[in-house]
Amino acid sequence: MSRRAPPNKETFDKLLLWLNPDREQAAKKYQTIQFRLIRIFAAKGCCDPEDLADQSFNVASLKVNWLLENYVGDPAHYIYAIAKKIFLEQLKPNPVVAPLEQPDNTELERRSTCLDRCLNTVTSQDERQLVIKYHAKDKQEKIRTRRKLAEELGITMNALRIKVCHIQARLRPCIQECLELLDE
Repeated sequence: MSRRAPPNKETFDKLLLWLNPDREQAAKKYQTIQFRLIRIFAAKGCCDPEDLADQSFNVASLKVNWLLENYVGDPAHYIYAIAKKIFLEQLKPNPVVAPLEQPDNTELERRSTCLDRCLNTVTSQDERQLVIKYHAKDKQEKIRTRRKLAEELGITMNALRIKVCHIQARLRPCIQECLELLDE
């Protein structure tokens, strides 16, 4: 799901009103929902749980007029449902870095060139090595390699996934831009 712009003050005020007519209670409810969303997204290994939580509220704010008039029930449930859809959208493979099912040598070469270029410009030497090792093996060997990497770094497997995810999030725009330049 693409990033959504934050709501303006009027829309945000309506969102708070939808959460609770008492502004102080609405602010507490907003913070409670936001904290829970961040914990949920973090537990699922998302790269930027705070941003995904904000996106959930931003999507709700797009429908706030309808929600004020029509929605019956706890607003938290509606926002959690939005968050679930945002999370599922995050699971879809990114076409920029997704593996090729039937590799075309030209396409494979283009992606490899861009990946190499971006690894050298966007990441440090340690990060490059981490990403390369993280994706080096297949099946059971991949799991063993990742466990070993986590042990070497003194972090949990989930922390390793998040670390690699952050690096990949920085690489994606660079790779996309590189591929677009090659297409010109």
